[in-house]
Amino acid sequence: MKVKIRSFAGFRHILGKENEVDLAEGASIEDLLDALCAAHGELKPQVFGESGIRDDVNVIVDGKNIAALQGMQTKLAEGDVVALFPAAIGG
Repeated sequence: MKVKIRSFAGFRHILGKENEVDLAEGASIEDLLDALCAAHGELKPQVFGESGIRDDVNVIVDGKNIAALQGMQTKLAEGDVVALFPAAIGG
């Protein structure tokens, strides 16, 4: 199945603005991020900390943050759009 990836800020420099990833049916966010990190080694420390996804990273599937879904186990479907961007910090 094909999933569209939209990258913002520093992630855009690594992944490009938009691309597609071909995953097995039933793949999860964890599978997607593993595939992206395997293809782009410099991505892993930008996304992951010692205990999973860094607090300053947002992963959004079709407009919903994975924190409000099933986290890393969120299942993906054909045509889903996954956005990857750093948290907005400031005042």
